[in-house]
Amino acid sequence: MLSKVLRIVAGIIGVLLITIPLLTSGQSISDQDSETAMIPPCDVEEGIPFVQDDQITCYWGMSEEILSLPSSIDLADVEIVITWEKSGVWIGIAEASEASKCTLQDGYYECDKDSISMVGSSESSSNSFSWSASSGDYRFVAGGEDQQAVQQFTVEWSYSATLAEESQFMFGAIGLVILVCAALGWTRIRKIVGTNR
Repeated sequence: MLSKVLRIVAGIIGVLLITIPLLTSGQSISDQDSETAMIPPCDVEEGIPFVQDDQITCYWGMSEEILSLPSSIDLADVEIVITWEKSGVWIGIAEASEASKCTLQDGYYECDKDSISMVGSSESSSNSFSWSASSGDYRFVAGGEDQQAVQQFTVEWSYSATLAEESQFMFGAIGLVILVCAALGWTRIRKIVGTNR
């Protein structure tokens, strides 16, 4: 009796796993939001008067908020599109741990230029870029024109996710194996593979 119940449960699980790729094929989930990006002001260290040898140090800004992507998205193809309207600036994506190289200010991190390793960046594009995301914790990085005042602008981001073909195949294959095992039963499977356990 127990083995019959287990076979029915396994059969249901197998059918569900097989239908996941069929139901999700061509389907996608999406979301969007906005973030405030900050570019810190340049520091000016005055030099000798009239010689114009002031020392100017400029920075990149990193968001204090973390964009957390769960490990489950690794089963999907996730495309994140980032756009903004302000000219003369760019946006990048860095792992959240990169903030350890920066100094926390009021609502953002101040980072030395070129001190951040980025996973995606728009330095060579204008006002938008897309990033094929994977699981992890990330922060937005902003840079651009060097000014002696804080620059603040709005960044729009959106994502769409579809189940990756490899994941569809994996779910289908696992479901098929479970379904076959449920149909044959454990005793017959042991006979087929030649074990006497």
